[in-house]
Amino acid sequence: MGNKQSNPSTISNNLKSLYATAVRCQKLNSDKQALYCYIQSLNQILSIHHTSPDIDQFQHDVIRDLCDIYIRQYDIAPANRFIGFALQIAYKSQDSNKIIECLDRQGQLKRYEGDYDGALLDHYKSIEIKLKVHTNEGLDVSNSYFNIANVYDDQGKYDEAICMYEKSLKIGLSILGLNHSTIAITYSSIGNVYSDQGKYDEAICMYKKSLKINLAIQSDNHSDI
Repeated sequence: MGNKQSNPSTISNNLKSLYATAVRCQKLNSDKQALYCYIQSLNQILSIHHTSPDIDQFQHDVIRDLCDIYIRQYDIAPANRFIGFALQIAYKSQDSNKIIECLDRQGQLKRYEGDYDGALLDHYKSIEIKLKVHTNEGLDVSNSYFNIANVYDDQGKYDEAICMYEKSLKIGLSILGLNHSTIAITYSSIGNVYSDQGKYDEAICMYKKSLKINLAIQSDNHSDI
C-alpha cells in the first residue's frame, strides 16, 4: 500500500449510497435486500482496477457486514468465505481493530461448525490483541471472555466456562452497572452451566438474578421474561 493516496472520486457517491442502503436494510432485518445491496457494492468495488487504503477499508467493511448477515442466517459456508477475505484485508492493512472483528466472527463460525479448538484459538488471539491495544479491560474484552465461555460450555468444560463467564460479568458490571440486559444474559448463561452440572440451587439463584434485572428494565410481557 505504501503512501499511495486514493483518488477522491475512487469511491463514488453512488457506491457509498448503495452501501448505506445495505446497512439500513440490515438494521431493519431486511436481509434479502441487504444482501443484494452488499453484493452490488462488492461487485462495484472489485471493478475498480487499482487499490488504495480507503478502497481496502471500504471493501473490508462491506465484506464484514455481508458476513454478518450469513452468520445471522446460519449460512456457514459463505460466511466463512467472506470472513476469510475480510481477515486477509485486515492483516494487509495491519489494522488491529479490523483483525479483532474478523477473529471474533471467525471464532463464532468455528464454534457453529463444532471446531471448538479452532474457535478458542481465534478468541484467545482476539483477546490478546484487545489487551495490547486497549489499556483497560472494556466491553470488547468482556465479550471475548463470554465467547470463550460459550465454547467451553459446548465442550462440557463447565468449570472453565463459569470462570470465563464470571470474568465477563465482572467487567460488565463495572461498566454497565447491574440493570442491563447484557448482565441478565450473563447470569442466565451461568445458570445454564450450573443446570448442566446438576447444581440446580445455584442455577435457580442465577436465573432469579437474571429475572430481577429483566423485570427492572423491561415490561412484564417481554419475551426474555
